[in-house]
Amino acid sequence: MPPSIITPNALRPGAKIALISPSARLNHELPAALARGSTQGYEVVEVYHGPDSGIQNGIANRLAELRTVFSDPSVAVVWATIGGSAFTELLPALLADTELHDTIRANPKIVVGYSDITGLHWFLYSLGLRTFYGPGIFPELGEPRSTDAATYEASALGFCVQHVFRAMTDPAPIGAVARSPTYAPDPSRVFTDPGSTEPPRLAPNPGWTWLRRGKAQGRLFGGCLTVMARLGGVRAIVPDWRGRVVFLETALADDDVGGNPPYRVQAGVADLIAQGVFEEAAGLVVGRPFGYDSAEMRETYMGIIREHFCEGRLASNAFPILFGVDFGHTTPMVTLPYDGLAVLDSDKDEFAIVEPVVRA
Repeated sequence: MPPSIITPNALRPGAKIALISPSARLNHELPAALARGSTQGYEVVEVYHGPDSGIQNGIANRLAELRTVFSDPSVAVVWATIGGSAFTELLPALLADTELHDTIRANPKIVVGYSDITGLHWFLYSLGLRTFYGPGIFPELGEPRSTDAATYEASALGFCVQHVFRAMTDPAPIGAVARSPTYAPDPSRVFTDPGSTEPPRLAPNPGWTWLRRGKAQGRLFGGCLTVMARLGGVRAIVPDWRGRVVFLETALADDDVGGNPPYRVQAGVADLIAQGVFEEAAGLVVGRPFGYDSAEMRETYMGIIREHFCEGRLASNAFPILFGVDFGHTTPMVTLPYDGLAVLDSDKDEFAIVEPVVRA
């Protein structure tokens, strides 16, 4: 664990937000969605040297882009456009670049992203920087935006924007983690029909389920389950898991249509258990999994969690387990701060972040 955490400054009106693509490189393929994701009220710049001509060229491009945004004192937020499967290609170069490490520590930024960006979050935390597990530009902020204020406020996009900017701009503790009354069960049209102006179809949110009751307090850490399992072998960025409220969620299936299959969820959880992640955990928070829309499918997913943690050797580690929270590969989503002090209390049906996560 880093000796101390660098808490970034709160985002102020008119500040500069830099968009980067440290994993998948889709900027040139989705220009309309990228333009929609340029948030009003801030100066938004795209830092993108692609498309890449090969693996090594892609590594060089992404490393140069990260150096650009962290070297620029005018950049307040570094926002990943999307996740992907290529971030770990970049890790050896990042770990070796000690000059960049010094630059990052000297110029801390708010960093936002999810999915494969889990690896960037872990790397930056190893340098002492607090970052934020929150929406990307593709697809979340690239969704069509209604011009009607009431419609926008009730939309999935409105929920995402409200809560990511609440996390970035307000130095007061976030408090109770928000719950959306609805969610989008279908894959985003941003990828298949980027010119569409139709908002996502929404369904009633099934809500939270306490898979094991209890009370706990600890600092948040986690990410996308399958990425976490891979990163467990990169010793330089693995955190000290003791006393953590671990958060995890799962990506879409390989076809980008359904949810991550149960066998892969089961294997990913087993990987983390074998790595010792939960030996001294304070709590576990599981994001609402994409594709698990029926009661039967949700029970399958919850059953995997129960059998791993509420039976067998880990059953005596009676930390609370909360399932179905709006984060990760789900629409809409809240934003969770890495290393933010969190409270779980099943009696109060409470998941809250109880300390400031940006500086005034």
